[in-house]
Amino acid sequence: MTDTDLIQDIDESLEQSDDELEDDLPELLGRMEGQTEDLVREHPETFGRVVARMETMDIASFVSENPETADQFQELLWAGMNVLVESSPEVKESIDDDITVTFEADDCPMAGHLEVDGTEQTMTGGAGTLDDPMLEITGPADTLVGLIVGRVDPIQGFMQQQYQMDGPVHKGTRLAPIMNSLSDQVPASAES
Repeated sequence: MTDTDLIQDIDESLEQSDDELEDDLPELLGRMEGQTEDLVREHPETFGRVVARMETMDIASFVSENPETADQFQELLWAGMNVLVESSPEVKESIDDDITVTFEADDCPMAGHLEVDGTEQTMTGGAGTLDDPMLEITGPADTLVGLIVGRVDPIQGFMQQQYQMDGPVHKGTRLAPIMNSLSDQVPASAES
């Protein structure tokens, strides 16, 4: 069960300016550790608001200034996405292939991974890279987070050279509808 004081503090921080939120985020991320999946399950609207604010932040600057929180930041993002996959038949139906991906930012020390299992119809991700991924995606941190949360269309972003992808293009093409289906499940914030 998620700590109600934590939810209240997150909600209050989300009302602040980007600079104030960036100041609060390291402490909030530390308090969220071990509770992120519960937070998403019990308070999906709060997670949706966090994702919406991530889209307005300068992620590269935040991660560069707070390198110790880069993994926590990704764990929040991926824990939320993992829960959305578990609870969404639409996303599960779109998962029909095995795909492994490493994401690496080229403008800050942020790296993450994604594993799609077509048999189990699951998708999990987290901080750190995989040893032998099928796809390696590199680009600015804001673009990589945009790919995960749906602000950057995977196909259009690749065609417009917003990021680079190394690996079989057909795997990237198979991943795109999964990512689009997932991003459609992120709860809209109350202000939208």
